[in-house]
Amino acid sequence: MRKTSLLVALASLFFLFFILMIQSQLEQSSTASVPSIPTENTETTFEQSSILDLNDQESEAIASQVQTFPIQSNPSAKYYDLNSDYVGWLKIGGTVIDYPVVKSSDNKFYLNHDFYKDEHILGAIFMDYRNIGMGQDDHTILYGHYTQSGLMFAELDKFLSESFTNKNPTINFMDPYTKRTYKIFSVHVAEADSNYIKTSFKEDDLKKYAEKLKANSAYPIDSELKGNPKLITLISCNYSVDDGRVYVHAYEITE
Repeated sequence: MRKTSLLVALASLFFLFFILMIQSQLEQSSTASVPSIPTENTETTFEQSSILDLNDQESEAIASQVQTFPIQSNPSAKYYDLNSDYVGWLKIGGTVIDYPVVKSSDNKFYLNHDFYKDEHILGAIFMDYRNIGMGQDDHTILYGHYTQSGLMFAELDKFLSESFTNKNPTINFMDPYTKRTYKIFSVHVAEADSNYIKTSFKEDDLKKYAEKLKANSAYPIDSELKGNPKLITLISCNYSVDDGRVYVHAYEITE
């Protein structure tokens, strides 16, 4: 009797585990919930108005000379309306990485919430809460999940291939006002380490820090670090080492 009960219990646990595994795989293969890709700024016109009485002949003559001024609408405005945590849009050639980026008051919320702040196993691409954004940081840090379906930051692993990086050497990040381009100078896998996520530096420490990151690269990458370059680092999980992360480091191209 006890043996039968034990077998039933084990069978029930196995069935529950199987169901959870299937559910996890289905969620992992689901589509990330994000808004549509931003388009180029659209131009509208603003007509200069007159405070004069248009019934007056003189004011009518003035009104006939009214000038129009082009105005560029900011595509980021609609993303702010959807989520006030929006800080920009990340796009990397050769990958599916083409996502909005958000920032919370901590580095936990967007691990399991999507762009719309709904609970989702894929989470969102998010900026380190210590960053300011808008290009003001010495070192911008972006996080995203590794997923079995290849979504979010799973394809950062592609940069572990030297040939792939040579073909896709840049990262594009469009903050609400400026499109910024970064050149990759280091890619490596290592354990989760706070030394890789420093966000502020003193004097020439940033240049020394960048040189250290470059030395840690899994392979040499042709790059030229001048002065104190603005850095960006993309981070995701990597299971080739215990508590591993893949790190992709790049510096802003200013010329």
